[in-house]
Amino acid sequence: MAARPRSVLPVLLLVASQSFATPLMQRNQTIISVPAPGEEVTLHTLSYKARSFEAKVYSVKLKVTSADGADPIVGEWTFMSSNNDGQLHKVEIMTRLLDESGAQIGMESKKCMIGGGYHDFQCTVPLSMKAADWKNVKSVRIITDWLS
Repeated sequence: MAARPRSVLPVLLLVASQSFATPLMQRNQTIISVPAPGEEVTLHTLSYKARSFEAKVYSVKLKVTSADGADPIVGEWTFMSSNNDGQLHKVEIMTRLLDESGAQIGMESKKCMIGGGYHDFQCTVPLSMKAADWKNVKSVRIITDWLS
């Protein structure tokens, strides 16, 4: 019997591991100032676009559910999205909370499935951070990872 070269095993393991990973199809990001609670902010550039379809995250609204003076600050970011494709698209939305210098203070994320033909689909990302840190948040970097 002929011996198989040992270099085949690492290649096979690499191929097998890639078949189980969710590939990143596209990453987009934008930075906005922290909106007043309840204010809807229009977002641009957070879409996955092809010739025949577009799936996008087009607005966000902040809702703070904790009482005034509470610690931690608790709430959620409600992202509105749509998908005019006939198939489902998975997106991970990350909120990176930044201070005045642009340094990251906190981060949360959530994966959402936007069905084919959906309009005004809501995806909520949680918010929970210490009140002292929240006072220093000046902007939010919103990142969308479109996954297959």
